[in-house]
Amino acid sequence: MKKPTLLFLVLLTTVVFEVWAQHKDASILILSRNRLGKATVVDTSDVRVYYALNADSLSNQDTYVDLRVLEVGSKVTKCSSEFVREGEEHQKEILKTWKLNHPHADGVPRPHPIHGKRSDYWNEIQYTDIYIEGETATEYHTMPHGFQGENGYIVSQYPSQNWTLTDDTATVLGHQCQKAVCHWHGRDFEAWFAPDIPIRRGPWIFGGLPGLILKIYDKDRHYTFEAVSIKRGKQPIIRYAYDGYRKGSRERYLKLNHDLNAEYKNTIGRMGGMMKNAAGEWVPSSGGKIPYEPLELE
Repeated sequence: MKKPTLLFLVLLTTVVFEVWAQHKDASILILSRNRLGKATVVDTSDVRVYYALNADSLSNQDTYVDLRVLEVGSKVTKCSSEFVREGEEHQKEILKTWKLNHPHADGVPRPHPIHGKRSDYWNEIQYTDIYIEGETATEYHTMPHGFQGENGYIVSQYPSQNWTLTDDTATVLGHQCQKAVCHWHGRDFEAWFAPDIPIRRGPWIFGGLPGLILKIYDKDRHYTFEAVSIKRGKQPIIRYAYDGYRKGSRERYLKLNHDLNAEYKNTIGRMGGMMKNAAGEWVPSSGGKIPYEPLELE
C-alpha cells in the first residue's frame, strides 16, 4: 500500500476543515481521544454520583446536554462525562467489529454521536476531565477535531467558592438539602447540599460545603446540574497521561472555548481553516456569531 502523499494530506486536512467550517451544529463527530495516553488506576471510588446537565426531563437521558459522573475516592475525586465514556466504548466496539469483517478496507466507519439532546454539538463541559487531589484541582481540556494541538490543562486551588449558608431547605433525590449561595467566576450560584452525605464535593469543580452538592445552578439558569443517581461500591478511578496537553491559564481556555462556541467559523479561519466561497475558491472561513453563554465568565 502506498504512503499518502503530502498533497493528499493537505487536501484531506482542508476537506475536514471545510466540513467543520460549515456550521458549528452540523453533525459534529464524537472526538477521538485515543491520544490521551496511558490509562492508570489512581484510586478506588466508594461513591459515584451522576448529574444531569440542563435536562428537560430527569427521567429521560435523551433530554440531557450531558450526564456528568463524580467518582469519589479516598485520595482522588474525578468528574467527567458519562456520555463521552459510553460513546467511546461504543465506538471501540464498532471499530473492532468493522476491522474483523473488513480486514483490507482503507477506511473506517464514522464515529457514533454521543447521547443527549445536543449530541451533534461540541461541548467544552463534556470534553473536560477534572481531578481533585487534596486542595488542588486539575482540569484537562480536550478541543474538537482540528484543534487538538490546543489541548491543555489548568491547575487551581480547590475549593475556590466562598459560600454563604441560608436557612432554605428542599428535597433533592430523596435527601433533605440546605441551600448555599456564592459568587464565583462572574456568576451567582445557588447550591443545594445534603448534610446527611458527608462528602464535600459536587459537580464540575464545585465543593467545600458540609455535605454533597446534589443540585446547583446559576441564577440565570443557563446551567443546572442535578443529581439523578448515587451508586455505591468500589470501582477503579482511571487517570490518563494526557500526552501532549500543555499547561495553560484559565483566561486562555475561557477565551478559546468562547470563540469555538460563539464564533466557530471565524475561529477556524484564524487558526488556518479554509472553506470554499461562492466562486469555488479556497479562502479563510468566516461567519457570524452564535448566541453562547459560558458557565464561567472569568
